[in-house]
Amino acid sequence: MEFQSIPMTFNLDNIKVNISDENNGIRLTTEAENWFVPNQTLNETKTILEKNFKIITEHFLYKVGTAVLQTDLNNVCLKIALRYFQMYNQWRSMYKTEANRDLTFLQKDFDSIDTIHAVIGYFQNMYPDNYEDTCEVMLGMSNAKLKEVVIQKYWYDTK
Repeated sequence: MEFQSIPMTFNLDNIKVNISDENNGIRLTTEAENWFVPNQTLNETKTILEKNFKIITEHFLYKVGTAVLQTDLNNVCLKIALRYFQMYNQWRSMYKTEANRDLTFLQKDFDSIDTIHAVIGYFQNMYPDNYEDTCEVMLGMSNAKLKEVVIQKYWYDTK
């Protein structure tokens, strides 16, 4: 008989997060998200997500102040935290040198194209006609640089 741990629910600011064991991994759901992260435990998932969400939120809150709604800031920061949590976790099983990798979000990843695309994608999806100003503030980009990155993202997404 396989042991199943009791599902957990916790809050990341105003976002209710549910995590439960599923097929040698964790199923994480929120109102807007549904992720499966293999080879994970409930406790490590909760601990790392809380830690990374705080790191990411504090970084962007410093940049945006009140220019972005708190709900949007929280949702985009959770998207980033989840993306890196899954990616770092995947590297643990893919590469021997990463087997003991710390899953804490790295400062250098704020400048990563994955982070930039997550921010742009979130705001394009939420505010398709009015996302540029918010992205420029969050990413510290000029309008010209943002337009260049949006075009690159489009080509990347359509490949």
